[in-house]
This record gives sequence, C-alpha cells and structure tokens, in this order.
Amino acid sequence: MTTRPRSKRSGALDQLAAEGVGLWLDDYHRGRLADGSLERLVADGLVGGVISRPAAVARVMSGTTAYRDQLNRLPDAASSAEERVYALIAEDARAACAALEPVFRATGGMHGWVSLGIAPRLAADAKATVDHSRRLAKAVGRPNLLIRIPVSGQGLAAAGDLLAHRVGVHVTSVFSVQRYAQAVDTYFRGLERALADGHAASGVTSLVSLDTGHLNARVDALLDGSTAPCAAELRGQAGVATARLVYRRYEESLGCSRWRSLVADGARPQRLLWTSENAPESPRTALDRVGRIIAWMTLHALPQAALEALDRREGFHGDTLSGEHGSARRVMDALGRAGIVVDSLAHDLEAAAAERERAAWDELLALVQAG
Repeated sequence: MTTRPRSKRSGALDQLAAEGVGLWLDDYHRGRLADGSLERLVADGLVGGVISRPAAVARVMSGTTAYRDQLNRLPDAASSAEERVYALIAEDARAACAALEPVFRATGGMHGWVSLGIAPRLAADAKATVDHSRRLAKAVGRPNLLIRIPVSGQGLAAAGDLLAHRVGVHVTSVFSVQRYAQAVDTYFRGLERALADGHAASGVTSLVSLDTGHLNARVDALLDGSTAPCAAELRGQAGVATARLVYRRYEESLGCSRWRSLVADGARPQRLLWTSENAPESPRTALDRVGRIIAWMTLHALPQAALEALDRREGFHGDTLSGEHGSARRVMDALGRAGIVVDSLAHDLEAAAAERERAAWDELLALVQAG
C-alpha cells in the first residue's frame, strides 16, 4: 500500500508495517483535498484509509470557503438541510474513495477504505438507518466505502442488515469486550445471510472501532475520586487493558468453527481500529496511544498532525497486545476492587458518544441552513 522508498521511511513506520498495523486519517475534510495533503499522505504510504466526521467538516465549513461553491450549487427550497449535508459529505467521500482506490486495488480490498456516517437521529430506527445508509452508499457509488454505524440503539440490527446487502459497515463507539463480541456476531450473521442469498463472502466488509481515548478519560476521572490504594497506579490503563481483552476475543473469533466455515467461502476478517472518536488529540497523545496498542492486522486512526509526526518518530516497542490478556484481566480485577467495572460503564460511554455525534451533526446542519 506504500509507494515511499524504504530508505526514506522512519523507524516507526517500518516497525508498524512489520507488525501489520495500518494507519487511517481521522480528521478528513475537503480542505485535505484542496491542499493536496490527502494525496500526499496516500502517496507517501502514511494512510490506507480515512474517516469523514461531521465535526471535522463543520470546523472547516465555519472557518473557510472550502464548501462554498458546492453549497451555492445546491437547490435551497428543493431539499432539506439534512439532504444538503448528505450531498456535501457524499462528494467528499467520492473524492477520498478515488484517492484511495489505487491502495484498495493493490491490496485486494484490505486497505483503501473511506468511512462515512449518517444522521445520528436514526440510531433508534434500524429500518431508517438501513434505508439512509443504502441511499448514501449508492450516492457515493464507490466500492471502497464503509457506512459508519454506532453500536448503540438499533445499530447492530441495522449493521447486520447492511452487511447482508453487501454494504460495508464500520461499527463505532465500542467500549467493552461484551459489545465487541456482539459486533463480531453481527458480522458473522451478516456474512451468513449474504452467503444464503447467493452472494460471495469476499464482497462483505466490516471493521470495529474501540474508543480507547474516551474510555481512559472516564475511568481516570473515577480513579481521581477513589480512595483505593491502587487508584493512582491504575490511571491510563483501562484503555490498553480493554484493547488487550478485545484483541484476545478477536483471535478467538478467528479460531472458531463458525469462522473457519465462513473463511472457506472467502470471508475476510473484521478489522479492529483504535481511535478516540470526535476528540481532537495532540500529536503526542495520539502517538502515545499508538505505542501502547500495537498488534497484527489492526488499524489506528490519527489526525494529520500525528501522522506527520509519526513519520519523524524513530520507533516503538513492538506488539503490545498479543498474549497479554492475563495482565489485562489483572488490571480489570484491580479496577473492580477500586469500584470500577469497565463493562458497566459502556452504556454511559455509548450515550456520551452519541451525544457528541448529535452535537456535531446539529452544528453542521445549522451551518448548511445558514448558507
């Protein structure tokens, strides 16, 4: 997926490549097209996928004229603000898909994907989520598009239907092993339904995001108010411990008889992506996250500044997840003794993630309505 000569790559990039870790751009917007930065990041082998978030689009729309020409071309009275937003982000996604298509083709669909979300108001309605997602995928009209679906509400039900219809799905806002296991089961069921309908399993794609940034922030805030003797030393460990347990579950899912049957029919693994959703990270914070969470065939979503800083970094310490489920369980046990059960926080974290997404989408709608 890279075109950069090996001699010009940093030690960190070579090491991540050797560990099978892929990188995504997490703050994609139209400005990345206008200034050529997306094309450069792809050509340099720094990214193999992008995420288009409403928060990033709103920031650019409010501070630049990047979307002005298209807004002026869109019919005002003939469409709602939401439809106009879909038109804007669909054009962004088409351009990003085109930029990443060489990567997509060269890797046989392993890399080169673009993740695009739909209106958060649909989260409680699986049928509406499926209908909007399929229309948006058709509007983009590219094979390397994933529709971003939150794990909460009716998200998993909608994700299963979309996968059965061979629409790629990016399941987001996962904060626990339990939720991740449900996302895996949803993928398996989607594959099985597609196969039952006579479709090739190789045409069904999914990935799952674990939001380690917000998980750590919530647990650390609780630890700050704890009188448990071990509270201080547990700060910053919840995200890595959860990632280790999730990765263990990922490995187990690829060893089960159900998966062996699916992979015999051409199915591809559901990838894991580590991120901090809708929370701009400093390059240092983002790269610290990368260094603590490294494992084969996983992905990291990073803002552009972190990707460029990574290109100058010398190296990491190799795989940090494989075989570490024992130490992760000890961390979870210690957190439990401090009165914190990570799985029980998942619902609140999912609700907070949904509220951040709604706020970003509402801001984008208001900007479009204002013209």
